[in-house]
Amino acid sequence: MLHRLFLFAVAIAIAAPLHAQNDPVKMTPEFALTFPLAQNGTTVSVKYPVLINPDTIIQPGMTLRVMYILHTANADGSSDLILAHKGNMESSYARAGAAASEKNKLPPEVAHELEGYRRTIWEVANNFILAMAQYPTDQMHLIYVPGTDTRDLHDERFSFFDGLMVGLPDGKVTVLAVEKDSYADHAGIKAGEEIVSVGGIPVQNNIATFATAFSATKKASKENETSSYPIVLRSGKGETRTANISMPPSLKGGLMNGF
Repeated sequence: MLHRLFLFAVAIAIAAPLHAQNDPVKMTPEFALTFPLAQNGTTVSVKYPVLINPDTIIQPGMTLRVMYILHTANADGSSDLILAHKGNMESSYARAGAAASEKNKLPPEVAHELEGYRRTIWEVANNFILAMAQYPTDQMHLIYVPGTDTRDLHDERFSFFDGLMVGLPDGKVTVLAVEKDSYADHAGIKAGEEIVSVGGIPVQNNIATFATAFSATKKASKENETSSYPIVLRSGKGETRTANISMPPSLKGGLMNGF
């Protein structure tokens, strides 16, 4: 009990000042209550596959270790950790292995902060729920272990699909939540609807196919300068409809509205 209270206290202390600077994304239903966490003893995973960005599917059985946002900026003032996003524990800490060049090393202060996160393991789902409710989503990282090798740490940022949080409950590509005031929200898409196709490309009940179809459709829409693209949805009653999602003026917007 004391261990859990300590973790909660640390998370709140870190999150509180950041909440004032950059609020978490507002979704319907709320992001922290929608993410399909699963508790198995002292291991936290997911109940079913869920997309956290266009390239990353978190699968049941993968171990979620910790969520964090970076406090230490890189030399250029940014907090983007492209160099740190994948790799085993040793190379992830400092990116200073035998094959690393000086250009590929993280600044010492960034590497030191990352080392602390990557040695941390949250053993209860409530810690992740608290982090999701407090952290600015466009800055939040998830460290997880995809397989049985606990040294194989992956570090990924969250980035959704024009406001759509998508998962695979019951074997169907489904909208889990929608960001308020996003392009998906303006198109009238609701949580609980099944995604049948994107831009005319069937998703075939496959979450990876959805991600590929979404990226291909966005690319084609940008190249062809179309004002919107269609998503075919199916309700729980089996009725289908088409929602047209507007294209942003620029694909260099924020977390939800294009990438």
